[in-house]
Formats: sequence, structure tokens, C-alpha cells
Amino acid sequence: MSKTLRASGCLWILLAFLLSACGAATSTVSGDVTYEGQPVENGEINFLPADGKGAPAGTKIVGGKYEVQGLVPGPKVVQITAVKSVPFARSHDEMAKRHKAAKARGDGTGIIDPADIIPADAEGNNATIELQPGSQTQDFSLKKPAKQKT
Repeated sequence: MSKTLRASGCLWILLAFLLSACGAATSTVSGDVTYEGQPVENGEINFLPADGKGAPAGTKIVGGKYEVQGLVPGPKVVQITAVKSVPFARSHDEMAKRHKAAKARGDGTGIIDPADIIPADAEGNNATIELQPGSQTQDFSLKKPAKQKT
């Protein structure tokens, strides 16, 4: 076999190895997301680089499941949000009744129908995780925020 042909064959083997290694240099993460034990039916999950390396990435949560591909491995801050549909066409009387009930429960915000299902300070939200190269599963079980003592 000639030196040129042998060198060419080695070059192709090296190129194939490098191309296969490039795919392993990113992370794919998938899993389940629950809030108070129930699957998050409609939300978003975002992975923000905690070390400044790589771009933020995210996806929709559908039926409590998500998958994000092409993440740069490393530490990520995970932000999870979910909102519900809020009915806007209500009578004044119904809105006043709901406000009174919320106030009686100790909610003096004046918000009749909050759209956020998962508060930003929910337990387990904004957690920092370490992504490794390749595919992995990461489940998130969020809970209501702990009550603050005043």
C-alpha cells in the first residue's frame, strides 16, 4: 500500500473519530417536571449557564415531560415556569366575590386569578445542576415555597 493511500486512510479514520466525538461534546437532558406532586402540563424549562460558558437553552414542558438537546456541559441554573389560562370575561359581582374570598384567606394582593402556577421561589426552582456530555435524565419535583416568618 502506498504512503499516500495509507495516510489518506488514517486521515479518514481520524476525521470520523473527531466527528463522532463532537456529538458527545454536548449534553441532552430530559425528564419529568412536577409541582406539588402533579405533572406540569404546560410550562417552560430553561438551562442558564452558571459558569458563563455556552448559550442558555430551553424548551416547553408538555404533560410533565421535557427534552433539551445541544447544551454545553457544565453547571446550569434551571428555571421552571408554568402558567394557566386565565378567564377574563367575568362579571363585576363574581370578581368582587373572588377578591373577598382571597382576602379572607390572607391574600391581599388584589389578584383574582393569578396566572403563575409555579412561583419563582418555589422549592427546587432555580437549582444548579451539573450536566455531563451525552444523554442524561434529570427530574424536577418542585414544591410550594416555604412560608417566610415575618
